[in-house]
Amino acid sequence: MPHFVFIINPVAGKGLHTEQLTENVRTFFEKNGGSFEIHFTTGKGDALTFVRDYLPSGETCFVACGGDGTLHEVINGAVGKADCSVGVIPCGSGNDYVKNFGGASVFSDLQQLVGGHRQPVDLLRCNGIYAVNLCNIGFDAKVAHNMGKFKRLPFVSGSLAYHLAVVFSLLSRMNQTMVIDDGKGNVIREKMILAVMANGFCYGGGYRPVPHACVADGVMEFLGVRALSRLELAKFIAIYKRGAHFETEALKPKILYRECPSVTIRGEKPLAVCLDGEVFLKEQVTVEIVPAAIDLWLPETAAPIHLPQKLQTV
Repeated sequence: MPHFVFIINPVAGKGLHTEQLTENVRTFFEKNGGSFEIHFTTGKGDALTFVRDYLPSGETCFVACGGDGTLHEVINGAVGKADCSVGVIPCGSGNDYVKNFGGASVFSDLQQLVGGHRQPVDLLRCNGIYAVNLCNIGFDAKVAHNMGKFKRLPFVSGSLAYHLAVVFSLLSRMNQTMVIDDGKGNVIREKMILAVMANGFCYGGGYRPVPHACVADGVMEFLGVRALSRLELAKFIAIYKRGAHFETEALKPKILYRECPSVTIRGEKPLAVCLDGEVFLKEQVTVEIVPAAIDLWLPETAAPIHLPQKLQTV
């Protein structure tokens, strides 16, 4: 059994989980034995720095206790460390990554967690930064970027910030010219509303851009959606959320799909790039798959990884 290091983000999920989770961890290990410690993050970047600088004395499992952003930081701190794995106790609002293994409930059970096992999983690397789930560019990333601005305003809640960000993004330019190099010698220049480089199959609280994506198959899925009007976007969103856009005849001309080892995207203007929910602006990004880049510590009864049938390139 490894030494478990619980990295708790005290503001994840509005801070509702922190006190109870801390008590549960201490009570469990006092009763059942085992080696553990708890670190409370102090702000953005602290989880990454803590894990990166941590000096293990044996097998260690860093358990990210927060949302997908906390997991993102822990992964980036742990990549390359010998005899280390990364576990998850989901405490955020989206918790999209654990849906690749059946959902959040089994990950919240400490008995299941401690009795778990290591599973090599792929990562994405985007301009030197790692992502466990996916990288999205374009309209949805703009919404996430604008949401961050609105959340800083007084008396604006998370849900209100999201709705304000959607309206603001709809009123601005939605589509953007992108030059896309698929890593196989094909270069495409088109107006796109969004592009996704997927390791996992869902994001944004349940949107399914590539429903068949698998986090341990050594393959990165690229999905591009060509320019849409505001009316077309309104119809597209519900279809896209449930992952039915590949089977919807009217949308097939809008879909660009590839399996790629890497993708480079350049914008005529800076691109809004969202990496596991973390947003930044870049004129160019290169995203590549890194097979079996890290060991995930999976709870005892987490859903097994399956290798689904792939789509044809379109």
